[in-house]
Amino acid sequence: MGVTSKYQGVNWKKDIQKYRASVTHKGVRYECGTADSERDAAILRDKKILALGLDTKKLQVLKPFNK
Repeated sequence: MGVTSKYQGVNWKKDIQKYRASVTHKGVRYECGTADSERDAAILRDKKILALGLDTKKLQVLKPFNK
């Protein structure tokens, strides 16, 4: 099992030496990809949340722009 991150849904995968991101919605886990940094993995997760049309309150790095 990977080491947890300061970002929800991101963990360190020792075997591949990268951070992996995922998001779960209604019991379905969506893999978001891997990245070299925690922040980049969190951005991948945020992009998946936006692509799936999920609640933007779950975003951690990419915050919605309010007019």
